[in-house]
Amino acid sequence: MRPSIRSLSVSLGVFVALLGTIAFVAYMTLTEQTPSDAIESLQEDGRLALYRHGLIEKLSPADTRRLYQQSCTRRCHGKDVIEKGPRTAAEWEAVMARMKAPDRAALDDRRAEAITRHLQNHFLSNVPTVLPPATMKFVKQHLWRSDFGESDLFLDIIYVPTEHARLLPYLGVRKTPGDAREALFIVYINTHQGRVPQWDLAAMSSLRLDQGAVHTASGWQILYRDGQQHHDQGLLSFPVPEFSGATELKVVMRLAGLGTRTFQWNLPIPPLPE
Repeated sequence: MRPSIRSLSVSLGVFVALLGTIAFVAYMTLTEQTPSDAIESLQEDGRLALYRHGLIEKLSPADTRRLYQQSCTRRCHGKDVIEKGPRTAAEWEAVMARMKAPDRAALDDRRAEAITRHLQNHFLSNVPTVLPPATMKFVKQHLWRSDFGESDLFLDIIYVPTEHARLLPYLGVRKTPGDAREALFIVYINTHQGRVPQWDLAAMSSLRLDQGAVHTASGWQILYRDGQQHHDQGLLSFPVPEFSGATELKVVMRLAGLGTRTFQWNLPIPPLPE
């Protein structure tokens, strides 16, 4: 009896090995990969399966990129549709929230979160992308200012004059501030390496018109903060001084440990395009 069981076990092992070899060769042929590439792909797919079921906590950047490719560029959209249309961090999070629907990419929370971080890190826009092209051009020319990444942590700021308040919903402000006399600025703070400091920008910022008096900020409201603390978006407000006749508006931020950042606008700001 024992020899028969041993023979059966050997035969079964040989059959399984042969079946596995055939399946591996078929996989290599269908995916047009070399043996080493095919083994690496299978290992990556295995790690993604473990991550999906919560058996590993984090994915490597390479695994995250593969997850993004499998879920987005190979399943739903062409690569250019996504990668040539960068968005703000908040916009990418909103896009991925829609992609979790069963009739779309049907992503679970873990995979959606990983893909969101990948998109935010690699295809990030400094200004909102939901505005019409003519308005976007106007915003970039007249309202948007940036420190252009003086360090790994970089800031972008959009001035919203009172007469342009209809832009606010497109900039993440769901409720228009009660005091229409305040000067409002949408501030984006992004970093790829560390974490965005939990600053109170109202305590660090001042506004000046031409060479007149310096005005301190009256409020700093967080509009969006991602779960990894890599992206903040907030509303910075100042009690409005008299703008009449002013030709220059300057906002100065004295950031703890990072020195001073200065943003400047020429006045008056032209009217929005129709």
